[in-house]
Formats: sequence, structure tokens, C-alpha cells
Amino acid sequence: MDVTIQIKNNYGQDVAYPACSNAKLFAEIAGTKTLTKEVLQKIRRLGIGIKLPPQDVIRFMAIE
Repeated sequence: MDVTIQIKNNYGQDVAYPACSNAKLFAEIAGTKTLTKEVLQKIRRLGIGIKLPPQDVIRFMAIE
């Protein structure tokens, strides 16, 4: 299973928004509208992959 997130910039901060039903469920469990780095790390520890839309991958690769 994978969850898809979308990265948006809010006031200079990159924020992960859930972009699929499973990601929305994790945000609901966490009691937030976004997924923090800590929540994303815990999702990965459960063995669940995290996907980004192609435009977000390209943007992050350009930063590095």
C-alpha cells in the first residue's frame, strides 16, 4: 500500500497535504489537516510507501 501526498508552500514552509483516501485517513487519525514529518516517518515505519506527484518530485530534486 502507498499513500500519495502533495507538497504545498504555506508562508515559506513546505507542508504535506493528503492527496488520496488513505493519506486523508492518516491525517484524520493524527487529528490534523496536513501530515507532519513525524507522521510521515511513522507511516513509513509501518511499511507504507509515500508517493509524490511528478511536479513535486521535480521541484525537490531541483532544490538539492
